[in-house]
Amino acid sequence: MLNSMTVVDLTQQLPGPFATALLASLGARVLKVEPPDGDPARTLDPEMFARVNTGKESIRLDLKSADGRGELHRLVATADVLIESFRPGVAQRIGADWDTCQAVNPALIHCSVTGFGAVGPYATVAVHELNLLAWGDPESARLSAGRIGVPWVDLGTGTTAALMIVAAWQSVAQGGSGRHLDLSMLDVALSWARVKPVRPGGEPTYSVYRTADERDIVVAILEDHFWLRLCGALTLADLGADPGLVRYEGRRARAEEIDGRVAEAVARLRIADVLRLADEWDLPVTPFDPMDDPRSIEHLADSGFANGAFRLPTS
Repeated sequence: MLNSMTVVDLTQQLPGPFATALLASLGARVLKVEPPDGDPARTLDPEMFARVNTGKESIRLDLKSADGRGELHRLVATADVLIESFRPGVAQRIGADWDTCQAVNPALIHCSVTGFGAVGPYATVAVHELNLLAWGDPESARLSAGRIGVPWVDLGTGTTAALMIVAAWQSVAQGGSGRHLDLSMLDVALSWARVKPVRPGGEPTYSVYRTADERDIVVAILEDHFWLRLCGALTLADLGADPGLVRYEGRRARAEEIDGRVAEAVARLRIADVLRLADEWDLPVTPFDPMDDPRSIEHLADSGFANGAFRLPTS
């Protein structure tokens, strides 16, 4: 789909490389420009590095030197896209900024990915996923302390950057001029976190429960019709007939009570029985560990993710 797109990628670590990995998976040619010592992710997280940089062409340039900057501009002259993730001011010093690159190639799409944006008191502050996770999703940030979980700010930034680049590239293809795209990780963190604000109180029937054979099952029920089916499946007739629990808001007000009853019911059943009932009653109930169900094992294999295998969602 993007076979005629050429991308010069100056980014490191994860947000930018994930963006260009998506572009590469859709057919773009990606030239990964690394500093003389290489992208730090090569040694910090070799497995991640391999997963988001496979299929790219790699070149090492010293952009602090005139020769390195000259080679960069040679690449930019025939490229469609340049993406960089330097802190504000750095790109200008190495000749990778919008004004310099546009003078070399007026049709270029220049994408800058920053932590806090191009301007403001925090614009030049060094930042990683956890810093921004704390501002967007404080509870998840505390749970992540001391470990790195799914880096949704990094991945969200990369996905958003790829989308913006494709849209701009299409505009240029239709006769538009080159343009500068400015994307901050902070924008992504706060936008994603505030799409669905956290509400006080608990969520009924939206939890993980333990079965009689000591397996975990995920029950993710929000809609009223699923609630009634769950009551039927677990023989909780009194809850299903309670007029105060017919609507979701009523159930939220009694979340702790409902959670206890569901936990008791599930604890009397083996995981195979719970999954059978879920099928019979058409419920959003799945094993917490996909290895606990032959069907989920088969499904992962069919999807290309068996035994920890990796692929991009676009491939």
